[in-house]
Amino acid sequence: MGYLENWGPAIKWWDNNMPGNCLMGCFKNEALLETMKSYSALNYGFAFLTQNPDPDQDGCGTKSPAGPCPEWDGQNIYLAKSGKADSAAVNSGTTIDKPTSSVVAVTEVVRMGRMHPDGPKRVKIVLGGWSDYARLASAEKGAAAAKLMAKFVAHTFADGVDMDMEHLTPYATMGKEWEGFASFVTTLRSEFDEVAKNWVSNVAAKKAGLDSWYNSMEDWAKGNVKDYYQTTAKYLDEVASNPVPHLEISWCTRFNAFLPANNSWNYLYEDSIIPNATYETDNEGQNLWPQVGHMIDTVNIMAYDAGGIHINMETVMQNFVAFSGDPDIAAKMNIGFEAGEQAAGGVWEGLEADKQFAKFAKDNQFGGAMIWAANPNPAQQPKGSTLCPELAAALVDVLEPEYAWGAGDWTKCNSAGWWPSSEDVISV
Repeated sequence: MGYLENWGPAIKWWDNNMPGNCLMGCFKNEALLETMKSYSALNYGFAFLTQNPDPDQDGCGTKSPAGPCPEWDGQNIYLAKSGKADSAAVNSGTTIDKPTSSVVAVTEVVRMGRMHPDGPKRVKIVLGGWSDYARLASAEKGAAAAKLMAKFVAHTFADGVDMDMEHLTPYATMGKEWEGFASFVTTLRSEFDEVAKNWVSNVAAKKAGLDSWYNSMEDWAKGNVKDYYQTTAKYLDEVASNPVPHLEISWCTRFNAFLPANNSWNYLYEDSIIPNATYETDNEGQNLWPQVGHMIDTVNIMAYDAGGIHINMETVMQNFVAFSGDPDIAAKMNIGFEAGEQAAGGVWEGLEADKQFAKFAKDNQFGGAMIWAANPNPAQQPKGSTLCPELAAALVDVLEPEYAWGAGDWTKCNSAGWWPSSEDVISV
């Protein structure tokens, strides 16, 4: 599984031939197809609770680099700063027949995942991320956020939601964050049942909106949007005819989410330094898994971005099984790698080490591996932009990834990302 960054050179920021004009950014088709190649699943990041995503913020407070950590407004799921035009991806007023630019952008990624020339890939929407400094703070806010994220899935036909909520422990000192998270998961699972029931009727509404957009155009303009319109219409027919996919809930957490009571550093190699203080997020999973673990399908473990320490990822995986109290958690787990540059002074362990950890995961019936990120921006991560794709390709032979929960029958798009023409070879 790979995390998709919805920024950088693979994104176009305007297109007159798509609804919403790519105002929130759309992937360039060819670049996205290449990025997806080595994966069986991808997570589209990020959607936000915060009105002001800030990658430079570190913690909650008034002195930089800390910053404000307000409660979520309870109204909008954002794809950018709230001051930007059309930044609200979904809210109570969003309708499926008149999609926001965010919905259009995510729908296209989901479509190209299913129509990928190498076979279908699952695509989920990520809520959160390191720059999302808004708190749920209550069970009521958790339920409200879940309802909007389920709506986001319903309007894009995505395969589910990934929760990348990275500041839960400090937030729990400011409000009822554990209750908010548990309410979010519980409500989301229930809402997904309703999304599945309405799947086919939502396709019909989506198609009606597409036709209305197309039919409102002058003939010359219809010619310009032909590829998008015809591809989307035929794809939606297949969305309706295929079985409703399993709508997945995944949780992204860190390597220290489950630990033995008497040894907070048991995952360190003997040659590693031992930090002077333990992490505030140690054993964070104990506040979540007993309440909602049975509703979570996948756990993505960030085993990176930790400067100065040398992590034994085999021990990390074993810790999740031993100390979560859930023997079934192993099959849900993806051990996470970040090749190249890392935040917080972290140093990549290298290709061969990652291949060995991935082999351990496969040999011991763990779920697999995840990579941050599938498409690092070369301006920000010049090494990672080449090393992450190389790592993904190298892990294919180790893990032999498969499409989870059944793929359905999908027509493969052409190399430009569109429905194949009569000159193309059509295969399903």
